[in-house]
Amino acid sequence: MTLDIPISQIGNPTVFFSRLGYHHEPNGSFAKRVSGMPFPRYHLYFEVGTDMVRVNLHLDAKKPSYQGTSAHAGEYDGEVVEMELTRIKQYAGV
Repeated sequence: MTLDIPISQIGNPTVFFSRLGYHHEPNGSFAKRVSGMPFPRYHLYFEVGTDMVRVNLHLDAKKPSYQGTSAHAGEYDGEVVEMELTRIKQYAGV
């Protein structure tokens, strides 16, 4: 799912998502564990525009099955993803 947030609402996106519990991944994305285990986890990417930050969020159910691939079981919409987007919106004040 995607969400556009005015950059004026969040300032530095890296700091904003860190405050929400997301950590920076080596590939440039951000992830947040749902439980104490590595998976499932929320996984997001963002693109910074001139006045908006476009957030792309999904839920990784498990790690990629094969070495060198990015394919995984994930949810790109649904109640769990919507609830996390609602939390992000509330924190951003939008």
